[in-house]
Amino acid sequence: MDINMCVDSLSMPLPEDILKRKWAGDLEGAIRAIDMRLAQELPEMLRARLACERERIRRLPTQYPWNRMQALEKLREIVPGVTEEEFDTWELQGRIDFIYIGGEKRYFLRCHRSITKHPELVRRAGREVNPANEWLDPMIREIREKGSLTRRITLETSLYVDKEDFVPGEYLAHLPFPAVTAQQSDIVLLEGDPDGIGPEDAPARTAWWRRKLTQWQEFTLKYAYTSCIRYADPLHAPAPAEPLYPNAAPPCEEDLAEHGAYIRVTPYLKALAADLAKDETTDAGRAWRFYEFVTTKVDYSFMRDYFQIDDLGMYCAVNLRGDCGLQALLFIILCRIAGIPARWQSGMAVEPAYTGSHDWAQFYLPGWGWLFADCSYGGSAYRYGSSERHQFYFGNLDPMRMAANRMYQAPLAPDMTQLRVDPYDNQSGEMERIGAAQPFTMRQLDGRARLIGCETL
Repeated sequence: MDINMCVDSLSMPLPEDILKRKWAGDLEGAIRAIDMRLAQELPEMLRARLACERERIRRLPTQYPWNRMQALEKLREIVPGVTEEEFDTWELQGRIDFIYIGGEKRYFLRCHRSITKHPELVRRAGREVNPANEWLDPMIREIREKGSLTRRITLETSLYVDKEDFVPGEYLAHLPFPAVTAQQSDIVLLEGDPDGIGPEDAPARTAWWRRKLTQWQEFTLKYAYTSCIRYADPLHAPAPAEPLYPNAAPPCEEDLAEHGAYIRVTPYLKALAADLAKDETTDAGRAWRFYEFVTTKVDYSFMRDYFQIDDLGMYCAVNLRGDCGLQALLFIILCRIAGIPARWQSGMAVEPAYTGSHDWAQFYLPGWGWLFADCSYGGSAYRYGSSERHQFYFGNLDPMRMAANRMYQAPLAPDMTQLRVDPYDNQSGEMERIGAAQPFTMRQLDGRARLIGCETL
């Protein structure tokens, strides 16, 4: 199976009878129908679409492990006293994700964590809701007052297959590695023995290993890099004499184009962009309208694997729910529709208590050059009542990031022979056992990321 064609085929719909079986919960019937068609002569793209869907259906139940009472109990572990009526209301509001499997309603494995992103439930969980953020707000004030902030960051990351799923054989493993970007430089590998590291400007930069393993192994890296953020206020200040990040690659046709299966322009997204941008005469104003819509109207939700979602930008815009990646994609697509160059960046957010996967966007304004938009952090600021922090993440990032990817749906090098856990982004790492009958699922791979050091330069 051509992996890239398989992924690109997700831009086309499924045959209707297979789609009906899938969403009715007849997953075995859907696979049998797929197998019957794959035994026939088919157009190449349709064959790729069916093969891709077969793998999606195989993975789907791992995303929905809970029945109704289990999901309710998971939520009550975080927010005691949640009633069944409240649970049903949130489900009807689209805030609790479910599917049917074999006639039973099954709930998304992190549905309980999505609900607790809402301040009213944080209060009920016994935690204080405060617009201030004790570590972000001082950093944002320093960036505003000084005009920039530079941090030297040291991280340790790892990737491994769960021990119960390990089988001796030849493995290919990829761990994200810092790329040279507008805000990121001076990258040094401190510890680790990868077989190779991608070029500095790789669209999805990784350190990689190809090893024959007779026993379980964890692949680990320790590295340092410098992250520098320069303050921008494109809504209220005139453009500077030169771009804030003069080393950034200039805009190109790709920054306005559709791309792959998921950066797609639809009639609805065109209408949405036109409606949001009406009466705005500047690119900064139009971009702000898009950011404002995503951060105030889209409900932050943990999502099932992106591999399981058709047309991520449309999903986010129609369902008004999504995580950092879906929010960034929707912002990028709306900007491109309006003629504003926009790009993807992802890797990790590096917080004092947590380091983990994160996505954000870049957009281009004349005079300013490339700026940032973090709709997830901006949306969190809006929910908790911090207008200052909400506005900051339009144009800026904090320096506590690790950027490894600059293009959505970018191939890895060396490329994998099987479908990746996430064929579109690479924040946590990918691994395959060469020649295995089936690729790994997200539940079979694990890893960790740890902040080792952070110094202000």
